[in-house]
Amino acid sequence: MMILRPYRLTAAIVSLTALCAGPLAQAQVLEEVVVTAQKREQSLQDVGVSVTAFSGEQIKDLGFTNSVDVIAQTPGLSYGTPTAEGNNASLTLRGVGLADFNDNNEGPVAVYVDEVYVSALSGVTFQLFDLERVEVLRGPQGTLYGRNTTGGLVHFVSVKPSEETQGYFEVTVAENSQFKVEGALGGSLGDAVQARLSYAHNEYDGYVDNRGPGTEDPNDADNNAARLQLAFQPTDAIDVLFNVHGSKNNANMGAWQHEATYSPDGGVTSLPLPADLNLYGSCPGCDAFGYRDDDDDPWAGAYDRDGDLDIENKGASLNFQWAGDSVTLTSITAFENFERLYEEDTDISPFKIVHNTYTADIDQFTQEIRLSGETDAMHWLAGFYYYDQETDGGFQIDASGIGFIIGDANYKQETSSWSLFGQIEYDLSDRWSVIGGLRYTDEERELDYLSQELNGLLPPDANVMFDYDEKISHDNVTGKLELDFRPTDSTLIYGSVSLGTKSAGFNTGLLDETGLFGLTVRGDVPYGEEELTSYEVGFKTDLFGGTSRLNASAFYYDYSDYQAFAFVNLNQVIFNTDATVTGMELEFVTNPIEGLDILLGASLLDAEAEDIPLNDASGITRDRTMTLAPDFSLNGVVRYEWGVSAGRVAAQVDFNYQDETFFDIQNHPISREDGYDVWNARLTYYSQDDTWSVSAFVNNLFEEEYRVYSFDVTNLFGFNQVAYGRPRWAGVSFRYNLN
Repeated sequence: MMILRPYRLTAAIVSLTALCAGPLAQAQVLEEVVVTAQKREQSLQDVGVSVTAFSGEQIKDLGFTNSVDVIAQTPGLSYGTPTAEGNNASLTLRGVGLADFNDNNEGPVAVYVDEVYVSALSGVTFQLFDLERVEVLRGPQGTLYGRNTTGGLVHFVSVKPSEETQGYFEVTVAENSQFKVEGALGGSLGDAVQARLSYAHNEYDGYVDNRGPGTEDPNDADNNAARLQLAFQPTDAIDVLFNVHGSKNNANMGAWQHEATYSPDGGVTSLPLPADLNLYGSCPGCDAFGYRDDDDDPWAGAYDRDGDLDIENKGASLNFQWAGDSVTLTSITAFENFERLYEEDTDISPFKIVHNTYTADIDQFTQEIRLSGETDAMHWLAGFYYYDQETDGGFQIDASGIGFIIGDANYKQETSSWSLFGQIEYDLSDRWSVIGGLRYTDEERELDYLSQELNGLLPPDANVMFDYDEKISHDNVTGKLELDFRPTDSTLIYGSVSLGTKSAGFNTGLLDETGLFGLTVRGDVPYGEEELTSYEVGFKTDLFGGTSRLNASAFYYDYSDYQAFAFVNLNQVIFNTDATVTGMELEFVTNPIEGLDILLGASLLDAEAEDIPLNDASGITRDRTMTLAPDFSLNGVVRYEWGVSAGRVAAQVDFNYQDETFFDIQNHPISREDGYDVWNARLTYYSQDDTWSVSAFVNNLFEEEYRVYSFDVTNLFGFNQVAYGRPRWAGVSFRYNLN
């Protein structure tokens, strides 16, 4: 059951009462939101897909600075940080996600930036700057997007160059010595040529206090990103957009919190270790190495390693569009490179026990060609998509500090895939229309993997722990059938059946068949593709004379060969099983009086994975709640704006509530996070001509202590790795607009 703390609820009611104490205004028509969910511009209310969209202005007003920030105000979307803040993120939409952090994998919730697919998990987390909008599409998008969109997708769209000279500059100073600056400048360079240059920098000190021998306070940041766009119109029918971009994110290691744990039943269940129990013979309440973090501070710890987190991205794309009399040809060619180095104090103690290091270099090439057109009663689209990716990855576990292994794994994975797809939308009458689409995909993936023991625990000529070189290939057909009904001009009712898949792949990490570290079964290295069949109904409607908008959807997912993720000792394993997911979302937006905007969103979810084996050798299986899939979540924004003598003032409160959730498919008690709510507040003054504005903000207003992820290594080391969200964070921003 949802419980919001009484004092927070009272504060919200008082704030809302104060904001509403203004004169009633005539009904206003809400601003139309344009999205490209079906690869053409449409009003959000005309698309029979469950979509949450944020305009660039909303992104600014909500204080979103990072790609994962949109989660707070998107029903059904959640995430975890399996390898520390700013690192490989795990997005989960309607319970569909994958918590694996290996660089050779891709998530089932796809991320696109300016119509280019981002394959690398390390590329999912990035700075937000100079954006036109963000679109979140729920449910399988197996026709128009195809690749690994069983859960849906998140699309970030940049502001494009224009003929008018436009730009802005914004600077933020905040707690933890944060200094953030971003800006953009664009306009015409001559006849039929425009450009736009955008830049962002964000740095702050570590907000976790290090009491150990390490020299740095972790969870800091030093991030830079830039984007240059050049647009050409050589003829009236041709538009060319060139986009070159890059980013570099540097931080001290992500700081896990240490929780001593034990299993009372041989590994089936993991529980917190009582402070007075000397289970491992080291000290009361301590893990197997004799350490216990007992300061009760989620933003402090004792670390001996100042690990680096370095993520670099560089890429370019060419978007070519030719518009004929009745057809439009679009070609998008893109190249992306992602490099990652992550060093971790895995034992999260002041002693050198276990240190993990991850490296990856990922090259990606994509080519999409689309042909589209329309008649009085029909919209159609056909296309071809090619994808090629190469991942050079490595993983090292160094336990030499306790006289154990130095396991060194290196691999190369190559993936090539091509697809043909098409979709037709046909108007049966003024009120009824039908949409049908199909996509055929052919894919091949090869893994060349070698892990070795470097600490001399095996003979030099027998130090190979695992050697693997195999290929997998598969093809599939996905698609969609949808029926739309418009009983009024302001109401859409839709029902759809859609099919999505996620590619087959390989488990990596420290694979071992020597018995020194573990005992990997070679047949468990590959896992099969997953398939999701979605049945969905929904409606979108305007209410109360256009002052309000209500969108709702309900769905049932039949999941075949769901790619479940389990963390076994220090290795991660993906395996196939079945699952079912049911749920619904609701979004309500209203402008009841002049100046007052209220946005509310809610998600109900029942996500269950079947036949999950116990973490032992018994062979017993159980049904389990899927990870990062809370039964209920609620989000909202209340914003009131009023005029003053020399400008405008806006006061805003936003919140996000998340019900109980699990970080591990075993549903251990130590992997469960109870329900929590996070509140933010912002006050902004705008100049009379909107040339400049200044804002004061407080994030995590009540300094909620909440976990965003955990890794259970009870059976191996007797502790749980726990990652917490940020503490209270206050600051001010100044923005200048050049228009």
